[in-house]
Amino acid sequence: MTGMSGRVERQGHRNTFLRRLWAFSARLDVAAGLLFVLVLLSVIGSTIPQLSPEVATDPQRSAAWQAALRAKHGPWADFLIASGAVQFFRTWLFLLPWGLLILFTVLCVFHRWPALWHSVKGGPVRCTPALLDEAPHSASIPDTGRATWEHLRQTLEQEGYQVRVEMDDGAWFLRAERHRLARLATLITHLSVIVMLFGVLLSLQLGWREELVIPVGGSAVVRHAGIPVHNVAFDIVRYPDGSVASYELLVRVQEVSARIRVNEPLVHQGIGLHLSGYVATQDQTAVVLQATYDPGYAPLVIAGFMMLIGMTVTFNMPFRRIHACRTADGMLWLGGWADRRAYGFAHAFEMLVQELAALK
Repeated sequence: MTGMSGRVERQGHRNTFLRRLWAFSARLDVAAGLLFVLVLLSVIGSTIPQLSPEVATDPQRSAAWQAALRAKHGPWADFLIASGAVQFFRTWLFLLPWGLLILFTVLCVFHRWPALWHSVKGGPVRCTPALLDEAPHSASIPDTGRATWEHLRQTLEQEGYQVRVEMDDGAWFLRAERHRLARLATLITHLSVIVMLFGVLLSLQLGWREELVIPVGGSAVVRHAGIPVHNVAFDIVRYPDGSVASYELLVRVQEVSARIRVNEPLVHQGIGLHLSGYVATQDQTAVVLQATYDPGYAPLVIAGFMMLIGMTVTFNMPFRRIHACRTADGMLWLGGWADRRAYGFAHAFEMLVQELAALK
């Protein structure tokens, strides 16, 4: 029995710890604290010379970069290289709070989901006069007839409220809600933050950039992907007055020919080839291409649209709810609730009460 009671006690402590951890991780101030830490680490990382991934993968360029760093910073450079600070945004010191922020944001969504879903699917229609009297906006109208009740229902339906009515032993109950499903927009906004954080993490860890200098008629290989790029032709298109209209490059990438212009890159197997410049000499002309791979770009675009939709719906379709109860003695009780963004709800509620009172 002693052993069993000990196991039960340990299980209770473990459950209590998990509940506290769950509540702690879902707090907004915790997410805000992690965000502050990330901003602080980003500022620190931006003050340290960073070894780019494309240079790090090239032994010669990496050795030259480290030599230049030692020449500029002396012994301090060896510490930066040994500690991994020159790739600060790929170290655990930066990735750990980033991962925790993603995790805690996900837990926050799960934590809010039950209450949010309960409010979206709609609550009970019946209520008591005492509950309505404690509402942020409340009123009572004595000696109301059925005409007043019908006018209330029709008015709310015309204003876009979803109205439900129940009757019981001479008492009438009404629940009217407007923009009830719009409350899910906050969930979309939270999910957009998760997708955005995930996209940034993908870009930091898997994205890369590589510069190619290819003379006309020559070829180069994108080292990260092993893709050959052949410079077929390069042309500077000019206006009649001689000014430059555009730069056009004809390339062949794995038997695929395409034209690249400034701000019109070629995307091949997820790799973007951007025309960034050219070098002209007496003997030849070489173009400068930027080969980029950013797997986080699509998630960031999706997250941007999700956030735009979520915030637009949240700020333009605030939730409003009106309860009404007509008791057997003819007294009509009204109660109103609304989000803080529902500007003018107090005035609209007061005007509704005055309109109903005038029908007595």
